[in-house]
Amino acid sequence: MLPGNLERLRQRNVKAKRNLALREFSLGVEGLERFVAGQPLRRVHQCVFGVLALESEAVDPRL
Repeated sequence: MLPGNLERLRQRNVKAKRNLALREFSLGVEGLERFVAGQPLRRVHQCVFGVLALESEAVDPRL
């Protein structure tokens, strides 16, 4: 890797994408926990729909 490339990558603002991925992951874990606990599927689907809604948020695809 060229030294200039590493510096350019460090300057990218990935905070928004990282936070979005963390929220999606958390909802996925919550959905799995609800499923394993035997909660009604509508409660599991709430988490699934939450993840789908987060995926519709615009994020820079280059990150």
